[in-house]
Amino acid sequence: MQNKYSVYTFFFLVILGIIYFLSIGKDPALGDSIGFTIQGYNGFAFESNATNHFLFSNILGLAHKVLPFINVHFLFVGICIISGLLALFYLRKLLLLLEVSEKSSLMCIMIMGFSFTFWRQAVITEVYTFYLLFVILFLIQLFRFLKEKDIRHFYYMSVFLGILFLVHIQTILFGPIYFYFIFKNFRFLKKHFIYGGVITLGLFSILLIPVALGRHSLLSIFTDNAYENSLFDYDPATLLNSIIKNLGILGYNFLFFSLFILWSLKNRKWLDYILIGALPFLFFCIKHNVSDVHVFQLVPYIFIIILIGRGLDKFSKIPVLLPVIIPVFYFASYKIIQPTSIGQNIEKEKGFKGGTRYMFFPPLHDNPDLDSVLKNYEKDSLYEKYGVKEMYPSIIQWEEIKKKNNY
Repeated sequence: MQNKYSVYTFFFLVILGIIYFLSIGKDPALGDSIGFTIQGYNGFAFESNATNHFLFSNILGLAHKVLPFINVHFLFVGICIISGLLALFYLRKLLLLLEVSEKSSLMCIMIMGFSFTFWRQAVITEVYTFYLLFVILFLIQLFRFLKEKDIRHFYYMSVFLGILFLVHIQTILFGPIYFYFIFKNFRFLKKHFIYGGVITLGLFSILLIPVALGRHSLLSIFTDNAYENSLFDYDPATLLNSIIKNLGILGYNFLFFSLFILWSLKNRKWLDYILIGALPFLFFCIKHNVSDVHVFQLVPYIFIIILIGRGLDKFSKIPVLLPVIIPVFYFASYKIIQPTSIGQNIEKEKGFKGGTRYMFFPPLHDNPDLDSVLKNYEKDSLYEKYGVKEMYPSIIQWEEIKKKNNY
């Protein structure tokens, strides 16, 4: 007999998928989203630098080649939504593998799916839901090996780790958990760990092909100026500000559900792997103090969700639908803040993106389109807004693509 929570999970993912598709904006979002959209429209991209995301970029290019009759904006966001839903599906499997109950596992994917950052990243053309899918598949193989000591899972894990490098160079932060895993399980892996390493390095070496062809330098695979400025400078005030900002973002994403972590720490099983997996990413978020740092929190959120799930298991009478409060809270937040002086300041600064709604509510369907940005570029001095001047050529290019294809 099928478990009732499996049925509930299926219906939740279907409903969430509908919510996500209804959340899509009229045009690509400013920033990397419009860059990926134009890049995917133009075809394959063989650069492998830190901001290109080699595999993701070329999946978009392939999708447009196969389905050229679909508006690339909706096609590419559709890929991100499907990736997000699959990530949540496998997140539940990971939680069950880690002995989180069926009920708490369902609640956890609801918490993650409704969280602001995950929801927003799922409904724009961005790499992060695609990346999280492979992160979760990698972790499933790691923990399956720990449970079963079946060497096949080590090789699957090696493949997924190699794929992760092709999606995002942030994968290097999995180094500590990978080497800790090798150290702790060396007696099982001593005849295999070199072969597993060759698989991972073999996949990673694909990133070296553009370097060999002279398209960019070796260093650019790992970093760009934004990373260097944020990671290698040390300023205590900036560090404290970053910690406060990251805690605020965490609180807004998971609300009071974050508190359940406190009840999970007594469960020591695999806690070392969870902490060693999360800490490098959390440290990176604190040191990489940039405006879009919230997207880098998504990987450590996987480990945090595991801890939340373990904590929820201590409270069996909590209603399974309690996570529905998260989107209700977001809607109420923007409605309450919008008429205030804080809201009016946000409208003044971010009105061209959607203002208070854009900042506090994940859906983008009612936000201004890019044509309005062009119309108001000179009139409202939008070129003075952060990043708009740099995006202006891309906006022009996107409007030309729309006209050419009658989107």
